[in-house]
Parts: sequence; C-alpha cells; structure tokens
Amino acid sequence: MIRPIPPVPAEHPEAALYPCLRIPAVAHCSLVWQKIHAATLQLTKNIYTSERCAGKAFRLAMPPLSGYRNICDFIACVGYGMLIGAIKNENGTKLMYAAQVALSAVPKEDKTRSLAPNPESLIPNPCFHAAPSPIPPYPKAKKRVRPRKPRLTLPDKGVTAAAAIESAADSL
Repeated sequence: MIRPIPPVPAEHPEAALYPCLRIPAVAHCSLVWQKIHAATLQLTKNIYTSERCAGKAFRLAMPPLSGYRNICDFIACVGYGMLIGAIKNENGTKLMYAAQVALSAVPKEDKTRSLAPNPESLIPNPCFHAAPSPIPPYPKAKKRVRPRKPRLTLPDKGVTAAAAIESAADSL
C-alpha cells in the first residue's frame, strides 16, 4: 500500500496564515509549485512558461488515487490547485470526477478503518472530520403534473370537428 505523504518541515512562513497548507499533501504540492515556478521564471524570463511548467509539476506531485487517505489528499490538492491557478477549472472538474470514481471503488471497510485515529501514525488525517462521500444525496425529484388540455366540445354530436372549425372561421 502506498503511504501518505509525510509532513513538510515548517519552512513555510505562510502555513500559519493559510490553513490548507497544514495538510501535508497540499503543502508538498504547493512547495513543488513554488520551486518550479521560481526556477523556470529565472531561466526563461517568461511568466506563461513558468506557470505552465509549475502547474505540470503541481499535478505530478499530487498523491495517487489509491486508498482513502490519498484520495482525500488528492481532492484537497485539486481544490487548492484550482484556487491558486495551478490547475485550470476545466481540468479540475475532470480530476474531481476521477477522484469521485476512485472513492467509489474503495471498499467500505477501508473507509471506516481510515477514519479511525491511528495512534502509531504521526501523520494527521485531514479527512477525519469529512463525510465518507464527497457528494451529498439529492432529494428525489417530484413528478411534474401537467394540466389537462381543454377538449373541443361540440354541441351537436352529428357535427364533426372539421365542420365546427369551418363554422367558427365563417363567424369571424
């Protein structure tokens, strides 16, 4: 099994200001993004190239979609990446869908075992307070009732509908 990403040392002065950087996986992805962005900007002097390369490095640093904790960390990284612009919104929705599919493939027993606090692990579980499923159940849609269409009533049963229409047109 792949282990979660260990905590990043407290070299982030922003960690006190941004609570999302307390999650080790998000802090790791953010650190990779910052380093690649600075190095590429220094080499190329092109902001577009540096953002593109840093975004790719951010996505490559995200945890794999295996295991409940890693999937929770992946979702947190995607959300933070969309927030800072490292991941485009169109790609972020696809990544979130991939995480949803991976989460549905995780057996229930792994989810409940991952939610239990592990005294041996020094890594805090960022998903401990999260619900088991990221998508809330939607209420069942009510059946739409359409009003009845008025029927053409004929005063005389011997008169056909075509004759009634002709007589109505003649009266105008």
